[in-house]
Amino acid sequence: MDSRSRAADLLALVPAAAIPFVFLHARYQPEGTLGPAHVFMSDVVIAIVVVAAIAAGFRFGWRPLFPAWPLWLAAAALVGLFLVSCFWRPLEQTTTHLVTAAKIAEYALLAPAVVLLFRRRAHVDRFLVAFVVWGAAASGWAALQFLGLINEFEGRRPGQLEPSFLGNIDFAAFSGAVLAVGFTGIALRTNMRVTYTAVTAGAVGAIIAAQVLPYFGIVLMAIACLFLAARANMLARRRALAIVAITAVVGVGVLALRSYDTANFLRFLGIKPASKSANATVQTGSQRTMLAYIGFRIWLDHPVLGVGFERSANRYQPYLAAAKRKFPQAAYAFPSKEHPWGVQSLWVQLLADTGVIGFILGVVTFVIALALALRGPPTALPFVLVAIGWILVSVGAWAGIGIVAGIPLQAVTWLGFGLAAVVEGLE
Repeated sequence: MDSRSRAADLLALVPAAAIPFVFLHARYQPEGTLGPAHVFMSDVVIAIVVVAAIAAGFRFGWRPLFPAWPLWLAAAALVGLFLVSCFWRPLEQTTTHLVTAAKIAEYALLAPAVVLLFRRRAHVDRFLVAFVVWGAAASGWAALQFLGLINEFEGRRPGQLEPSFLGNIDFAAFSGAVLAVGFTGIALRTNMRVTYTAVTAGAVGAIIAAQVLPYFGIVLMAIACLFLAARANMLARRRALAIVAITAVVGVGVLALRSYDTANFLRFLGIKPASKSANATVQTGSQRTMLAYIGFRIWLDHPVLGVGFERSANRYQPYLAAAKRKFPQAAYAFPSKEHPWGVQSLWVQLLADTGVIGFILGVVTFVIALALALRGPPTALPFVLVAIGWILVSVGAWAGIGIVAGIPLQAVTWLGFGLAAVVEGLE
């Protein structure tokens, strides 16, 4: 192996080494301040990945970035709109919003970084193995929390949904991404040791995280995996049934741990008779529906460019009375100065904060990434399935959380975009 190949292999290991720091909740990371910004270890590690990618670009060339130029253009336009909309009048906490937008831009750099770093199939393989190993660690930690053997964020709460060392929705999305690696291995019958680990870790993690909207992303991912593998004539019936069965088992597990919330959401929709205690506590499904309603009302009054990045969390007042009439529930569920819940859905918040233009840019960015992955050659099908799986899991997970910067879900999303841009040029 010549020095050029050794350098490429070493640089390609940097994203794999970054996984334990990027996919870790902020409370477990050392932090400091840099002006108005809180800087965590994950920020430092992402900067190292970007520096390694720049070094790879200078050493081996920038050409791998060129085929994905529509993705870079759409993503840059979206992040640019976030930054510019911080200055919509009236000005409101501009510095805080600029810091959030800057951190989104920082995580977005993961996508072109992996394109520059992953020059060969072996580079992606090693990265995915490290990803699955960390997924197994996360699911194992969550299992210990579930059994009441170790503390989670709120102490010991055995038998409940658990956040592992990531946070609930981040853990669910991360587990879904790990499961995508497993489903790809089952569908194409590749690297079965990694496949079994990925399926076990991903399924256990998705069940214990018990997040319904990320599970919808898992369902989309499973459908896409089955369809694309079958289209390539590489899917046996037995393996297809295995993917369907695992998806169903995960769904049953998620609903079992979410049974109380599910029952209350059905009461909220009027499908199930109301109980005396139905409105005594906040239930995530009904609360998210109410907050989405407020977000849509904000957008209807500011349809083109929205109210400004992150402003929707503080623009609920004109719609609060109508929301209380339309969605009766506990007072704690409604937004207030003490509880600025925000919209709690990326897709609705894009409308409220940046209007129809921001929403279109967001959707277009995801669609372009999916199109890039689908353009990959047949020899890259395993990586195509993983990239599409990560993107679709992200689509579902972002439906359950607003625009939050610096979280593992954001890393899954941009890494999925990066893998989609990588597949066409792999050696």
